Amino acid sequence: MKSTPDIKEIYTGIQHQLSNLIPEKWESIYLYAAVIYQLNNLETWEMYFYYIPKGLLKKNPINVYEVPNRFNVDEDEYLELVDNLCNTIKVLHKKYQKIYQKDWTNMVIAIKDSQFLIEYNDDNLSKSKYRSKDRHLIFKHKYLNIPLQSFSKKERKVIQEYLENEDYKMVYERYFEYIPKEEVHNNIKYEKDDRIHMDWYSNQLRELRNQKISIFHMIINRFKKKMRGKKRLVEPTVEPVVEPKIQILSDTF
Repeated sequence: MKSTPDIKEIYTGIQHQLSNLIPEKWESIYLYAAVIYQLNNLETWEMYFYYIPKGLLKKNPINVYEVPNRFNVDEDEYLELVDNLCNTIKVLHKKYQKIYQKDWTNMVIAIKDSQFLIEYNDDNLSKSKYRSKDRHLIFKHKYLNIPLQSFSKKERKVIQEYLENEDYKMVYERYFEYIPKEEVHNNIKYEKDDRIHMDWYSNQLRELRNQKISIFHMIINRFKKKMRGKKRLVEPTVEPVVEPKIQILSDTF
């Protein structure tokens, strides 16, 4: 189905809102949103999204709700931006119904390599056997490529059951668009406190060094016991532990 100018304009707004919610360079974004119709057509919404930070090494997905603590951002102000994004998706839902005379209950947005992809589904979530928590697990495995072994036995059962019995369903509709490179970065300045990261690295190195020293002492004590009773005791020499140099790079725009 061809997207109208009104729908495309909403897509562009969602792209900008997502980019502005991420305080560092990112490689890809994955968002899930769904509407569940309760009694009297009361709408209940759920939404979450993750982003993959950009870097030479593969990095783990970051949950949007982790951003305030990670980057020393005012949580209330940040969550207000998240609410604005959710409201934009609600506008998309209403506009879609009006233009196409159709409905969707859940959708996934993926932004990667300057490409914008949106998939719609019309699952009847109010009658689904899968709860909100289950859908979140399925999303993390299917779109974030989190391996099955990372989940508990009970969670793996839910995911595998879904993949075997539900994943064959066709996507209701899919829309694709190329995004110019200049549009995929945020322009909001975040206060990133590198001292927090430096303290974390310092603590990790200190623990590592102490652990090495403890192991060394254990070896020395065993050696002393073995050599006890001999006239001459020669303790082995050990090279000093040198902390590796770590350079903290700020990805803040």
